[in-house]
Amino acid sequence: MYQDFRSNPQRDLRLLRQYCKRGHKIRADKLSSKLEKLTDKPAASGLEFFERLEMLESIDLYYSSYDKRNLRNRHLIKSLLNLEYFFILQTFVYKKELISNTFYIENKVDDTLPLKISEAINFDKLIGMIEAEDPENSILQSIYFLIAKTLSDNLDDKNFNKLKELVINSLKNFDFTAGKYLLLNLQVICTVRLNAGRREYAKESYEISKMLIDGKFYENDDNWFRASHFRSIMKLGISLGDIDYVEQFVKHYSKRLEPNLRIPLKYFAFANIYFEKKMYNEALNSLNKAELNNSLYKIDARRLTAKIYYETDSMENLQSLLDTFSHFLKNIRTADRIIINRNKNFIKFIKKLIKLKDSKTDTYELNTLQNAIMKENVSEINWLLQKLSEINVQIYNLNANTG
Repeated sequence: MYQDFRSNPQRDLRLLRQYCKRGHKIRADKLSSKLEKLTDKPAASGLEFFERLEMLESIDLYYSSYDKRNLRNRHLIKSLLNLEYFFILQTFVYKKELISNTFYIENKVDDTLPLKISEAINFDKLIGMIEAEDPENSILQSIYFLIAKTLSDNLDDKNFNKLKELVINSLKNFDFTAGKYLLLNLQVICTVRLNAGRREYAKESYEISKMLIDGKFYENDDNWFRASHFRSIMKLGISLGDIDYVEQFVKHYSKRLEPNLRIPLKYFAFANIYFEKKMYNEALNSLNKAELNNSLYKIDARRLTAKIYYETDSMENLQSLLDTFSHFLKNIRTADRIIINRNKNFIKFIKKLIKLKDSKTDTYELNTLQNAIMKENVSEINWLLQKLSEINVQIYNLNANTG
């Protein structure tokens, strides 16, 4: 405990306060100078702005104790600036969290007082001022400003590209944890855009995920590996055909999940892997062992089960599942309808596939359905288009043999 205390930055703050109270001016002078130099450096993480508040308060006690009014005024201005930086940064952090967790919110929160206050502030102007007058400290402010901005507008590619470039080029300036969370924020933005139908962001998101994995950003983390990240990386890797990499990722990182989620999520991940390997019985068995209560996983499980039933030609089971799946989606209470609508579209189109598969159809009907799928924001779009293509090949072969 003593060694931990000696290595804790709070020790110097407490020492400075005691030196000031006891009149040890020489020691206070030396320690105050050391702490001042620390506060002059650009922040290496958002948390550092918060930690500096107490440090600046201790230094203020030093100036007050020894009646250094001229220096104290300069110090108060620095303290005010640090407080403003922390307020701006933390505002964007909270707004980012609210936006990225919309699926779990039942009612909109736009009319609450905190958001009314933040909406009344011209953050564009503030960020411009900081970038112009304090470029070294503006990087984190600009990054989190762009994170909140790009999360609010799924079509804002210009600011996203600016944000991505700024994060990657600035990683060397941040501490390891800050760099990790900035990359995670890029990943969240890509996931939100992917869910909104921006399919080009699948590869973008997966590349950022591999940067985090290959860069060992998770290795020194004392926290459990987040289940949402585990799900996202696994699903994206599979959708892009990187099966071997995903399998190794699941084997390694399932051990880093919360203890109560390790086995269910490992079964869930391998159900998806087995499906891609066309091992449908193994996929269904693994899925049945993955007992997960989270709504997103329940949606994923129903969708994967539907695909398994389709592939194994279990049409009665599939029809029954689609009916219960539709009912399940109706009962989910969320302010974010994008994911719900994506899965409703999946149900709608797989039902049309069933009809086409069991009936004599022509190329016109297939093309019409393909165009409809391409226009919609729909889950499992690549798989749906692949099944449609297979039906088209079957019809072509049938007509060729008949001819």
